[in-house]
Amino acid sequence: MVLDPLRTNELNSAIHKVVKKGDVVCDIGAGLGLLSYFALSAGAKFVYAIDCDNESLSLAADHARKHGLSDKIAFIEGHSADVHLPEKVDVIICETIGSAAFDENILAALSDAKKRFLKPGGKIIPSTVELWGAPTTFPSPPVGEGRGEGDIGIQTSSVRANNLLCEPQRLAQINTTGKFGSKNHLRHTFKIQKSGKFRGMAIWPKIEWAKGFATDASPLKPLTHWKQCVLPDKKRMVKAGDCLKFELIIRPNIANPKEQTEILWKIVPSFVRRGKGR
Repeated sequence: MVLDPLRTNELNSAIHKVVKKGDVVCDIGAGLGLLSYFALSAGAKFVYAIDCDNESLSLAADHARKHGLSDKIAFIEGHSADVHLPEKVDVIICETIGSAAFDENILAALSDAKKRFLKPGGKIIPSTVELWGAPTTFPSPPVGEGRGEGDIGIQTSSVRANNLLCEPQRLAQINTTGKFGSKNHLRHTFKIQKSGKFRGMAIWPKIEWAKGFATDASPLKPLTHWKQCVLPDKKRMVKAGDCLKFELIIRPNIANPKEQTEILWKIVPSFVRRGKGR
């Protein structure tokens, strides 16, 4: 993730555009602290770096000490929902985005952080998070690629442009300065544009970090560390003109809403009737 230039370079540029000299910043999901260091480089007076991973924060704190930054960053272990800051901040940075855009509970984290951490008129990075998708012929990933999540068959894999059965469509768009809930429930109908063996739905994030700086994980673009999320379905032949009705729910897992996400989907085919000789 850190070494992905399509993500990291755009984020660095966005942070330098948004963060102003003297700003106080909150970095949610800080990890090794890279984005916190970007914020300081942009002129931030102080950064609150929050993450649940003690090991990552320890490494980040060691780096800060070696570079004389310990008095400018507070490393806080825990989930942001359990953290109480001593002051309001000018900018929130939250990069908890997964291959399905909202599958790392960014909406719940940001909704809470906006209410409790952000000054009136404060800014958020990213500014917009979108979820895109398209039906795909993409099969199970080759050995060494992809990952299964539990027993629901979700895979993160490199889908190619020629695996898509129609043009990608935007399924959801969240403006982080606006109002939104912690759950996405969407319905969309795809019209097949080329014949092939349908195997599931490919979905991916498109993020605008700040105006003019974005990362698009589309199969039509250069590969990012997110790749694409593939939601498998019953294999079936489809032809141009057929429709697929797609329903998707992404929400915090009831058993562990802070750290786990539940993804549910349903795909219903609607085939075009064809007469003899067609």
